[in-house]
Amino acid sequence: MATDLLNISSDARNTLLVVATLIVAVTFQAALNPPAGVWQDDRYDPKQNCTVVPGNLNNCTRLAQAGISVLHTRSEIRYGIFIFVNTMAFSAATSTMYFLLRGSPFKTETLISIYCMNSAYVASVGAVQPQTPTTWTLLFVALLSPYIFRLFSHIIKSHKVAREQDVPQGPPVFQRGAC
Repeated sequence: MATDLLNISSDARNTLLVVATLIVAVTFQAALNPPAGVWQDDRYDPKQNCTVVPGNLNNCTRLAQAGISVLHTRSEIRYGIFIFVNTMAFSAATSTMYFLLRGSPFKTETLISIYCMNSAYVASVGAVQPQTPTTWTLLFVALLSPYIFRLFSHIIKSHKVAREQDVPQGPPVFQRGAC
């Protein structure tokens, strides 16, 4: 079994790539079709007894918009939690795929593919969620978190290694008559 710079066997790498690919597929699908689905048509307040004419809403209050997540309409907090953890799982899986493939001869193509997949994910989620600053902030924080965690982990590890190299091993040795 061949190993690489990360000390991962090729079998372990292949297994991790399959698992990461499945996570990407499942989370992408969950983002496109969130729990409870999306509204199939616009819903208006029945108390107003209004007639909607295309181009003129006659001051009708829209309760739900077609194509928007039903879960968000019913519970913004539950939708926020769902989209946050789903996006973190998606992003962690795509970053895992990148780090497992970074030594391959197709590093640039892999990186481009992952960035495009992340962009497609954001566009897809944007199509089924209400356009509010809070939902976009949650989405981008969750999308960037795995990359930021890896960066901090790398910085801490580098700092720890540097400190270990600077620390002398054992007590200092004094020589008599060295002055």
